[in-house]
Amino acid sequence: MKTLAGTLAAIVMLAPGIASAHPHIWISQHVRAIEQGGQYTHVEIEWHFDPEASEGEIPPIDEDRDGKISMAETKSLADDMLPELQKAGFLTWLNTGMTDFRPPQLPTLVARIDDPATFTPPDWNHDDGDDKSAKGGMPMPENKRVTQPDRHAGPRNLVYVMRFALPQPVKAFTITTQDAEDFIRIEVDKDSLPKGCTLDKHPTYKSEFVPGKPVFADRVSCKLR
Repeated sequence: MKTLAGTLAAIVMLAPGIASAHPHIWISQHVRAIEQGGQYTHVEIEWHFDPEASEGEIPPIDEDRDGKISMAETKSLADDMLPELQKAGFLTWLNTGMTDFRPPQLPTLVARIDDPATFTPPDWNHDDGDDKSAKGGMPMPENKRVTQPDRHAGPRNLVYVMRFALPQPVKAFTITTQDAEDFIRIEVDKDSLPKGCTLDKHPTYKSEFVPGKPVFADRVSCKLR
């Protein structure tokens, strides 16, 4: 199965060479804070892939081509993709006290297809930076690209929902998700923020594809009163 695992493997193996890509994939992230007994126990991140990236990812996942992702297809996806994503720390940092840390355990995964699309990002050049002659540049390997001749007629989104267990129940936490290479641009949908959560920029985590013009990571902070 060729999925995001291939892209993530490329990030892990080729970074920082592929930093010349800016970005190839755009994700709208929804954050959910899971509360039980007056404390947070889990946090969910929901990734809505841009329509073009979705069309590269959906066909090998939706093996029976029914426009849905079954439980069996989800399990195959999780087995293929989550270990690769774990190598990149799930592109995520949590904080339940003083120090940021990577999610310590594999999350649960649910996948679906939003058809029609519920997320359409601004127009941008998906291949910007894929120039072998560019200084420090490295193109996405051909065997990591997917070209589908039978693309879906209308835009749709591949959606991943990953639920992470917090190390212990807490009254407050923060979550920050970013690909430091800016190969995958991840932005939090501020309209989907749950009650008790706010959105700002992390002061440290950033990508800087254009020197002097850093893109700081979105950080969601949740606190129970």
